[in-house]
This record gives sequence, structure tokens and C-alpha cells, in this order.
Amino acid sequence: MRLAALMAATLLAAGAAHASVDAVALRTSGDWRLSEVGGKLACTLTLTSQASFAGFELKAPLACRRAFPPLMSVASWSLDDRGDIVLADAKAQPIVTFPAQAKEAQAKGPYETKAPDGHTWRLELVKGTGPDEPIKTAPPGG
Repeated sequence: MRLAALMAATLLAAGAAHASVDAVALRTSGDWRLSEVGGKLACTLTLTSQASFAGFELKAPLACRRAFPPLMSVASWSLDDRGDIVLADAKAQPIVTFPAQAKEAQAKGPYETKAPDGHTWRLELVKGTGPDEPIKTAPPGG
């Protein structure tokens, strides 16, 4: 009897943790502007809330993948346990990770990281799809 109760409690806790991650992922999903800091390249990535083998589906136009060659092998996105946005390949191997921001900065600034090609990439929300996410828009011409 105790074992059954312990197993039920464990499964309930695991389900709650999974629901929490899904809620955060849902708030993160939407259209994101990817750009090269100090460069002229920019395009829109869509981080969907559709589950995939290694997280969630990522949509990137071919032109975007050509402009940012490390994206050619990106197949999915996920949030790690620190809240970093991780873009991964078809084998769930990370290609590029955008470190989580401090809570105060999340509403103000974009994510930035050093990409595999040595350039600094910026990722900023253009339009969120999560239920509690305020819709943000890029400045005109941006």
C-alpha cells in the first residue's frame, strides 16, 4: 500500500514538473527575430509549441538557414533546466544555446550568444503565442 502511494506521489510530482516546463515553453513559443550583432543579417524563426523528438518544432525559412549556416542542421528547440533556449540538431545535440536572462532583463532585452560560426547572435521576441505573453513587435524597418 505504501509503495503504491509513493509511486502515485512520484508520478504526480513528475507530471507537475512536466506541466511547468510545458507552460514555460508555451510562453516562449512564437516568432523570434534572429540577427547578427553588428551585421546586416536578420530573419524570423518560429519556436512552436508542437512537441518533437527533442523538445519542440522550430520553423526557419531556407533563406534564414542560408544566412545563418549553423541553422542548416537545427531541427528543434527546447528550454534546459536553467531556462536557456537551446537549438538542437536531429540527434538532439545542441547547436547553439541562448543563455537565460535575469528576470529583470527578460522584458527589456534580447538573448545574445556566441554562435558556432564565431559571430554574436541576438534573439528577440517579435510576437509571442503564449496565453500570458504580451505581444511585442520589432521596430519599423527592423
